Amino acid sequence: MNAILLFIVLLLCLPLIPIGLIIFSYTLRIYDFQEVLAHGISTKATIVRKYARNRIAFQYQDTSGHIHRKDIIVSRSEYRRFQVGNSINIEYSARRPHIVFFKETLDQSRAAGQKPNQSNPNSSE
Repeated sequence: MNAILLFIVLLLCLPLIPIGLIIFSYTLRIYDFQEVLAHGISTKATIVRKYARNRIAFQYQDTSGHIHRKDIIVSRSEYRRFQVGNSINIEYSARRPHIVFFKETLDQSRAAGQKPNQSNPNSSE
């Protein structure tokens, strides 16, 4: 009886492992994004390769002179727009230079955070 109960518990808990890993990786990604928002250094990166399935590789140099290469998946429209040799604006973390995001994405996030409350334009706040 105990073996059957253990089997049932394991069977029910196994799907929770991938869900937990997804939540963990998403949380780390949010933390990295906030870090670059707070401590980002702007620079230009060069696209060095385009792979299948909307994946590109770009490289950039940090302030200490180290060259970093990043492979990421982008949207289909970005994939079509980017060509090998193109420069793109990025920001990387001053604390951990291997963490990088597109400057356009960060600027959109900053702009969204600075928009005034437009629900009642006549309110005096």
